[in-house]
Amino acid sequence: MESKPGRRRALRRHWVWISLGVLLLLLVTRQLFFQLTVIRPPAGAGQGAQRPRVEVRDGRVYVGDSWLSRERGILELHLSGEPFSLGYSHGRLGSPHLVQIEDYLFGEMRRYVPSSLALGLIKAGVMVRQRNLLDAVPVPLRFEMAGLAEGQPDGQGDFLPPFQRIVFYHALHDITQTIEHSPLLGCTALAAMGAATVDGHLYVGRNFDFEGPPLFDSDKAVLFFRPQGKLAFASVAWTGMAGVVTGINEAGIYVSVNALRTDDKSDRGLPVELLLRDVLERAHSLTEAIAVAREHPILVPDLYLFADGQTGEAAVVERSPTRFEVIRSRDILGVANHARTAPFAKDQANERLRTHLSSGARQARVDELLTRYRGSLDALGVQQILRDKRGPADKELGLGNRNALDALIATHSVVIDATERILWVSKGPHALGEYIGFDLRRELGDVSRPQPSPLPEDPVLHSPEYRNFQMMGQSLHAAEVARKHDQPELAIEEARRAVGLTPLSAEATLVLADLLWERSESSSRTSSGEGEDRRQARELYTRFLTLLPPHRTEVEHAESRLTALAGSAP
Repeated sequence: MESKPGRRRALRRHWVWISLGVLLLLLVTRQLFFQLTVIRPPAGAGQGAQRPRVEVRDGRVYVGDSWLSRERGILELHLSGEPFSLGYSHGRLGSPHLVQIEDYLFGEMRRYVPSSLALGLIKAGVMVRQRNLLDAVPVPLRFEMAGLAEGQPDGQGDFLPPFQRIVFYHALHDITQTIEHSPLLGCTALAAMGAATVDGHLYVGRNFDFEGPPLFDSDKAVLFFRPQGKLAFASVAWTGMAGVVTGINEAGIYVSVNALRTDDKSDRGLPVELLLRDVLERAHSLTEAIAVAREHPILVPDLYLFADGQTGEAAVVERSPTRFEVIRSRDILGVANHARTAPFAKDQANERLRTHLSSGARQARVDELLTRYRGSLDALGVQQILRDKRGPADKELGLGNRNALDALIATHSVVIDATERILWVSKGPHALGEYIGFDLRRELGDVSRPQPSPLPEDPVLHSPEYRNFQMMGQSLHAAEVARKHDQPELAIEEARRAVGLTPLSAEATLVLADLLWERSESSSRTSSGEGEDRRQARELYTRFLTLLPPHRTEVEHAESRLTALAGSAP
């Protein structure tokens, strides 16, 4: 009979083998998961390609024939070559900015999701859901993204391989589309042409409202691409973006994207930034642009503004995974974030965009201003519309209200004369700064064309109103910190300061109303004190509803609080 010590040793060996087996199973499972979900560079990417060193000459940074500078106040990159080399040059030239952006993004991600387990589960979910993302991407773009990944330092390789991160970055718009307060949901664009303009030229204006890292505003970039064997084009975005969100090609074809939401979904398709890149590389006319866009299956719904500088015609494409509608115009055309054609009329997600968020108000305002200024529009007139800070029917709004065309959140604001292939890009902040002019034909080699004069900065930039708006933001942040750390008195004081600085701010008014409500609910002081908080909260909620708040959920929140306050009134 085996002794007790012998049985204990056998039991320990038994558990050791079980533990090793479980560990091995986990490792095999992890490796299998990685093999099934990893997105790899295409075979042969970079094979035989030259990898020039970075050189600085005459204030410009060069990698081979490609170069970067900030000599005009905005980052500009001039990129050329076969796909891998073009991408590699892009990565090497933009490395300092790319590292800074990645560090910021990952820092924010880990701040909002501090749990390593939760972060791992989120990553696993994204990897599974997006495992087929590369399937719809044209092969040349795969090679270009492979070069882009190789050309920059890999500071986040412990999270995902560099090539897979690059691919995911180019689907950021598609991945965040379903978020209620998506950082990409708020853009407005417009086109005016023919008799609507002073000279018959086709003018386009576009605010890219992206509530992401400030770096996307301060370090916005104009990228000039000369892809091998395809049309050259200019893209306004940021360093590291091989796709297009706003751009114009040498044939005068303009493209941009505004987010849309619809009821139909898809798990296979081409990210919209890469779809628009394909349009610019291939389309010589508006008809061709629409045809190229129709070729590709898509992941999420969007609105595309296309314009043809040669024929003087523009179009809004209302696109979902199962629907494709086109609105053409030779006069004026505005677009916010909801579809307006009959096939989308009963779509609940689309209707929610129009009525519950800011799209309905912005569409009404851009249509109103285009009609008002029709016949007198030029580059300055389009810039004026992009900078409009009032609501429909000229209602005065506080700075930063999301119902305004200029909500002070644009990471780039652009005016384009598509007829002359000239684009003006705001230096920032947002749409307030001077707009620097770039002539695409000159940038592509026709030095006989003059350098375009800039468009002026917004007088608001140096106004007391804007200074107060900036201080309001700081006070609201301080109020949020105090609230989070259970310091209601300090939070209320900071919120009062914010309202005092910007009395027309719906955001500040709601924050103060909520803080007073919360204090009245939890206060252990005398009932008279609680009554005063409730009285002030009632006044603030009532005032909030008059300030054209942009989100229906906040309106319903204020209305429910007013109902509760009315029910508790003595």
